[in-house]
Amino acid sequence: MGEAPVSTERDERKTSRVLRRLWNPLLVKELRGRMRGARAFVVLSVYLLMLSCFTSLIYYAYTLSISGPGSGSSMAYLGKVVFSSVVIIEIFMVTFLTPAFTAGAISGEKERQTYELLRTTLLPARKVVLGKFYSALIYMLLLILAAVPLESLAFVLGGVELGELALAQVILLVAAVFFAAVGLVFSSLVRSTLAATIMSYVVALLGTIGLPVLLLFFGTMVISAIFATSSAPSWLAEVVTMYSLVLLSSLSPISTAVLAEVFLLENDALFYFWQDISYASGTWHRILVPSPWTIYVVIYLFFALLMLLIAMLQVRRQATQ
Repeated sequence: MGEAPVSTERDERKTSRVLRRLWNPLLVKELRGRMRGARAFVVLSVYLLMLSCFTSLIYYAYTLSISGPGSGSSMAYLGKVVFSSVVIIEIFMVTFLTPAFTAGAISGEKERQTYELLRTTLLPARKVVLGKFYSALIYMLLLILAAVPLESLAFVLGGVELGELALAQVILLVAAVFFAAVGLVFSSLVRSTLAATIMSYVVALLGTIGLPVLLLFFGTMVISAIFATSSAPSWLAEVVTMYSLVLLSSLSPISTAVLAEVFLLENDALFYFWQDISYASGTWHRILVPSPWTIYVVIYLFFALLMLLIAMLQVRRQATQ
């Protein structure tokens, strides 16, 4: 009879210790500061206004390009065009908005000469970095979810399934996680917010446009050289070509979204599909081809975790200097 209150008190103490470990006052402070000002609502309003304008332009341009009333198939195609265009625009906006919220997270504290005051709060480096990171990520999640109704307009027009909508949200969220970590790691490495912002945008440009284009260019040259060596390339060369295409496409959120949509439409493959490849002797080989978004998620989340770890180590090192 007397053991029950003791056990209950022990459980309550364990629960309170867990809550104290999870509680991050810096996250609460950052969220309050971010959402109380007018900047957050102005950015959200402009973001949705731009998406609405682009969607309206795409809709009217398509309806003007078709002659006569649109049939069911043309309206379904219009739904896919509207959905794909909104997702691509969202990727660009998430890519270039997210670093702006984290590039000055730590360097801004140094410029305002409040960084030393922040370190006297005895918050560990992990909570300092994660508090800044989560506050920006939560706001970006708000932007992503706020645009879902615009994407859902494609359901009214037809041609878009629920799996495509969920896949688009995964690609956008992973891009927000990665580029938030990019801005944060540069903010911890340099003392100037301007320098951190420029470095973050250089990585955003390379990751979104520059690096995939360069890799595809050199990859095409290498693959062309391989196929030029023989009139009938082996099945192994075709396998290398297929996997190289998927891997290179997985390095950019835009190419990932485009190729994942192609795989979903042509092969009904959300995660993977089997590709038959013929050999010169007449034999056939079946290879497993993953959807590029699965590789994209693994690569981007791995490097995001790595950059967060670097930022934590940098903040911890600066605290001991």
